[in-house]
Amino acid sequence: MATITVSPQANRVRTDTTMRMQVCETVSLTASTKLLRLRSAEERILPRFEVGAHIEVNVTFPDGQETWNAYSLIGDPADRSLFEIAVKREERGRGGSRYLHDAISVGEILEVRGPTNDFPLDMDATSHLLIAGGIGITPIYSMSVQLSKLKIKHRVIFCARDVEDAPLLERLRSSSFADVEFHADGGQRDCYYDFDSLLRDPVEGQRIYVCGPQALIRTVVRISARQKWRGGAVRFENFGGIYDAPNPKLTVHLAKRSKTIVVEQPESIVDAIARHGFDPLYGCKRGDCGICAVSVTSGTPMHRDMFLSEEEKESGKYMCPCVSWSASEEITLDI
Repeated sequence: MATITVSPQANRVRTDTTMRMQVCETVSLTASTKLLRLRSAEERILPRFEVGAHIEVNVTFPDGQETWNAYSLIGDPADRSLFEIAVKREERGRGGSRYLHDAISVGEILEVRGPTNDFPLDMDATSHLLIAGGIGITPIYSMSVQLSKLKIKHRVIFCARDVEDAPLLERLRSSSFADVEFHADGGQRDCYYDFDSLLRDPVEGQRIYVCGPQALIRTVVRISARQKWRGGAVRFENFGGIYDAPNPKLTVHLAKRSKTIVVEQPESIVDAIARHGFDPLYGCKRGDCGICAVSVTSGTPMHRDMFLSEEEKESGKYMCPCVSWSASEEITLDI
């Protein structure tokens, strides 16, 4: 039986239905990104979804551990016979994307949950600015397709290392309603897109949608706040594990349980707590909703969430362990 809960941030209904789905086709979008087309293994009609929605796929890590990875739906919402997702192979990840690339082929069965939409289009907006970084193009692409179907002109900024790292780019460019700007930065910080100029002048009634690495989202959110865009103008969805922390291995003390665990990036603190048999509270696992927010009793949090206020982050008293890390080698949480 499906259980229904409501996300306090997005105010959207989520369905935790688990389905068995069969891979009916795979397509290489780039050298590192693979499109999977999924149908119900029982030939059932699939749940409805809107653009911006994602599903969760059960994946297996090389050590045999299993988890649920979220992937945006990029297919036609009107086609209830098929789900389409794009999976980028992450060599530095825990192995979920490698599992879908290497172990899954046509005919294989996957367990799937959802769909859920925490990133919907606002059709009351006067205009739409879509910003994507890398594989964050997946929900942005779906939004662009929907706006084009409705004959609504919109702008898309697509940032990636190079054109080989830009899946769906040519599909985006095929729409006469989408003003697509592709920016290749080669992974060099001094070549990053000039968001200061883009967001210098607030546009009344415009919605900005951002999906990609946390650094990209933080940049857009920070600049829009500094330039006094109205509250709620920016909507975002992020992804990815923990990377590039100064201490890749972290000791976490769980005060209320009198337990100590060791976490090694890219695994998140929340995932490590769950792996050790505990049941931590969490929602989006992207640093957006704040459900996992917890008090810090010792140690120095390294914040990567979008939920806590700047004052809360500066206090060092709280953190969102689904995405945040620690600048100190040990941290104690009030869990």
